[in-house]
Amino acid sequence: MHHILKRLPPLEGATFIGLDWAEAADCPSLYSTEVQRLFSMFPGGWAGVARIILRVCAGGSLLMCVFTRGQFASPPSWAAIGIALILLLMVVGALTPIACSVGALIEVFYMLRMHGPDELQAIFALLVTVALALLGPGAYSIDAKLFGRRRIVDKD
Repeated sequence: MHHILKRLPPLEGATFIGLDWAEAADCPSLYSTEVQRLFSMFPGGWAGVARIILRVCAGGSLLMCVFTRGQFASPPSWAAIGIALILLLMVVGALTPIACSVGALIEVFYMLRMHGPDELQAIFALLVTVALALLGPGAYSIDAKLFGRRRIVDKD
């Protein structure tokens, strides 16, 4: 018996801004295997929209943590460029587990240096980022396009 890995048809309405992504997932990598193992489902519909909202909230809360500490100055530092890259990855849903892990570490770093109301804000920002890391990016993300649902088809 010869088995092949075939992409399932996309979920209803699961296009990502109408772009046609390259079939990069045809060559499974360690990252794609882990993403499929961690997030076996990439829900669409209202649950997918909720994941978009969660990604924007996680990115916004990270941004608020960084702005309260004055990290973004002119000219931008390497740290600011790195944080901006993590924000972009979180919001578009690319490399979500890695981006959320790094974002959570940044938030823990800022949380340990804050006191008063800012500390409470950092705790909630951390919780939102951890929730996104645990739930996954959803169907309307780059991760879903690259590493989405699959099935094994028998070629006999």
